Amino acid sequence: MLLVVKTASILLNNKLEENTDHFLTNSQIHYLKKVLKIQENENFNAFDGMGHKGTCKFISNDQIKILEIQSFPKVFKTSVLIPVMKKVQFEFCLQKVIELGVDNIFCYPSEKTSDKYNLKNVKEKLERYQDIIESAFLQSENKYLPKLNFINNLFEFSFNDYLDVCVLNQNAERKFSSNDNWDLIISGGEFGFSENELAFLRKTKASFVKLSENILRAETAPLVALSIQNI
Repeated sequence: MLLVVKTASILLNNKLEENTDHFLTNSQIHYLKKVLKIQENENFNAFDGMGHKGTCKFISNDQIKILEIQSFPKVFKTSVLIPVMKKVQFEFCLQKVIELGVDNIFCYPSEKTSDKYNLKNVKEKLERYQDIIESAFLQSENKYLPKLNFINNLFEFSFNDYLDVCVLNQNAERKFSSNDNWDLIISGGEFGFSENELAFLRKTKASFVKLSENILRAETAPLVALSIQNI
């Protein structure tokens, strides 16, 4: 059996450029050595989250050599608007939408679960969520680091930047298709959309589509949609 060893990767804080000097911080060098176990003269990958990948060589603590910089076009152009969920399900969903390929992530507390999830408490875990996103980004080599955004409720979301929007709804007649090219996918909370949310969405440019005859969980629906979209 052929064993494929994945090259260690790190996410930079700044844009990767040829003339970058000392582009790694002390904490990043420590991460390379102590966590990723990079040895002297060993190669590693550096990503800046803006479409650039650098093949680098770790010379010593104070010398990193950039061997090559590659630029990649943005492949994934679909964003998701997902509900806040229970901790495990929410973190799982964040991780997987990155792996499947997503442009940006918007999160909102569903009206039907507004009494269960305090948005202020959720946002206090932003650093943890960012770590999950960055880890999934490096693992999947997405090239473009998605941004995580929180809004107070679904009614605050602006659709101005999106032309083709779909709402995942079990009662829709139209079926989600791999031929569709959505800019934004919206999914409901653990108990679905409220009547107020549905009324609001019907007044927007969004199209209502269903994924399956089965009812999918809140954390599953956006993952299935993205997997079909990005086939």
